[in-house]
Amino acid sequence: MDFSYLDIGQTLFETAPDGTLRVITTDKCGMRCEALRAFPLTHPEEHIVLRDGAGKEIGVVRDLRELGLGAQDLVREQLRRRYFLPVVTAIHAVTERFGSSVWELETDRGPCSVTTRAMNEAVFEVEPNRFLITDVENNRYEIKNLAALDTASRARFQGKA
Repeated sequence: MDFSYLDIGQTLFETAPDGTLRVITTDKCGMRCEALRAFPLTHPEEHIVLRDGAGKEIGVVRDLRELGLGAQDLVREQLRRRYFLPVVTAIHAVTERFGSSVWELETDRGPCSVTTRAMNEAVFEVEPNRFLITDVENNRYEIKNLAALDTASRARFQGKA
């Protein structure tokens, strides 16, 4: 596997005004960057892929421990968000407000209230009957199997309740 490793000495990691990760190299400026683990189970601190908001690769961090503490914190926060994936077990309510939706959910990590953008922007079908809901802070919540939810939850998800 070929990786385009970043020259850490020539790379700046910072928080943009909108709260997202910005990565600046000598020839690229990545806005709204995401961090992904190339090998999440075997090497969770190594080979961290950085992509800009358009999904274009900025480069790869060989080892998080090579970064300064501030940069490590920024990248780890992105990883924490990306790999935080509560499973939805019930949908108690979905309320539309000013172009946003407020979801009252029960998850495998307890109850929560989640605010998303419009439904067509917030819900992504991963495969038939499996969905990801992305909130305004880019946290994701998984519905592993819509058919496994109770009837009222399915109706609320489909906008029929």
